[in-house]
Amino acid sequence: MRFHKSLLTVAILSALYGCDDSSSSNSNANATQPVVSQPDTSEPDTTEPVDKTVTVNNPDIGGGQILLYTTQGQFIDAANVGYLPDMVKFASSTSLVVANEGEPTDDYATDDEGSISVINLSADKTVLDVKTLGFTDEMLEGDVRIKPDSDAKHDLEPEYVAVNEAGTQAWVSLQENNAVAIVDLTTNTISKVKSLGKIELKDQKIDIADDDTANPVLGSPANIFALYMPDTLQAVNIGGVDYYITANEGDDREYGNYEDLEKAKDLENDQGESLLSAQLQNDLLDTDSKKLRVLKDLGKNDAGVYDELYMTGTRSFTIWNADGSRVFDSGSEFEEEIALNYSSYFNTRVDDTDDADDIQDLIDDSVPYEMIDDTAFFFEGVDARTLKKGVEPEALAIHKIGDKTFAYIGLEKQGGMFVYDISTPANASMVEYVNDVDYSALPSAAGDLAPEGMVAFEQDSKHYLAVANELSSTLALYELATDGRATKLISINLGGFGTGAAEIVDYSPQDKKLFVTNAQTKKVDVIDVSNPAAASRTSSIDFSAYADDLQSVSVKDGVLAIAVKRKG
Repeated sequence: MRFHKSLLTVAILSALYGCDDSSSSNSNANATQPVVSQPDTSEPDTTEPVDKTVTVNNPDIGGGQILLYTTQGQFIDAANVGYLPDMVKFASSTSLVVANEGEPTDDYATDDEGSISVINLSADKTVLDVKTLGFTDEMLEGDVRIKPDSDAKHDLEPEYVAVNEAGTQAWVSLQENNAVAIVDLTTNTISKVKSLGKIELKDQKIDIADDDTANPVLGSPANIFALYMPDTLQAVNIGGVDYYITANEGDDREYGNYEDLEKAKDLENDQGESLLSAQLQNDLLDTDSKKLRVLKDLGKNDAGVYDELYMTGTRSFTIWNADGSRVFDSGSEFEEEIALNYSSYFNTRVDDTDDADDIQDLIDDSVPYEMIDDTAFFFEGVDARTLKKGVEPEALAIHKIGDKTFAYIGLEKQGGMFVYDISTPANASMVEYVNDVDYSALPSAAGDLAPEGMVAFEQDSKHYLAVANELSSTLALYELATDGRATKLISINLGGFGTGAAEIVDYSPQDKKLFVTNAQTKKVDVIDVSNPAAASRTSSIDFSAYADDLQSVSVKDGVLAIAVKRKG
């Protein structure tokens, strides 16, 4: 196909680069579906070089899409990608990597294939080529967790993308599978899918006793393990060496009648007899750990007895080298810090219920709660998450200040964030724990809750961190000191409590603006941070003509990418 400079291209270039062409117009502006790289059939512009032949490869495979806009909100193009694109990330100004999660249907009747898409753009930022990479069992290295009776093609669920500074390699988290896919961006191939392994709880301090006490200790029973299972990961180059960093949240699956977590005490055969080994029965069943949540598909021996148990998430963050070997893990440091300084709120979270009996229980137990619409929101007590995933590290940002490199790790359930100096990756050290949540208040008045997305940036020779908080629907801005410490400047409300009005955030340096996914309005909010202490929402990008929902955003060089589900 032969493509020539069209009015649409002129309009896009004008928006991207500030060109002025008052006669240009976007022929796709009123389309109900994205018009993807359609050929221009007009006569060639003989003032341009004659060799303008470009073949566009953008096959529709029935999955989701990546919508491309200028940062001023003008639609450019759409790339067709795999099922349920969960995360999009620019690898360069003309290439993007997409993690397509491919989750099962609610009843697990079908399980769409997970995949990774690589998108290449032309000079005018329209889609040039899309390659969607699938998985095979031959790619697996180590004990990658695959659901029984499934395979890599269907069970691997890509979640998050990190790209090295050179744009030559990407790492994609496969959370439920406890693995990372390593992608070679020079050949656009998946090099391998590597298991992240496990830790044994007896080797580090941890609290797995539901006794209303903050008490992470050594000496947990033997043969109990935790899988890393990160959601968010980021890449960084330190001293000329590439690393990727994971926030080890942990996750489980629950679809219809299928659930892969069970309380240890309830692992029984049809006769009601425990399936735990004699050692695990002795160590767990008559203790405050008997309700420990563990994965049902792991730990059985050939006789069908659980001689090992596996929890989800390690309650830590980890630094890995480019090939996936562990360099550093924070171990028990999160739990120890919170137990020491927040013992009255250790492993708490905001819970909710719309069940009338549950709400009456709150009243009977004198638990403070508030009604938002027909749902009661309330803080659970100490140890509420101890038998599950603890503080749940999820949000993550990496930033360089001078000759130092810092990691910022947000805790989804506990709240707040840890700051680490990772300048020497093998000897990373805690700088501070920042938490201004008011646990004595009702949830909607408690402050910033459930950090989901983060981005750190430099602007006007100062350093900042933006945190999108999913539960409180707030965007918090921090100024960062040369030692990495964070001071809050402002918190902006972007929607209703519990609506997910602030989830994923990215920064455009040329615009001095943040772009935030808003699940409540189904738009991308644009936040002016030219004066970070007075940051404000100035507009929103409405993509409703093309999609019903969004998952994530990424921005680079004046182009905004939005990962969306299919419309309808």
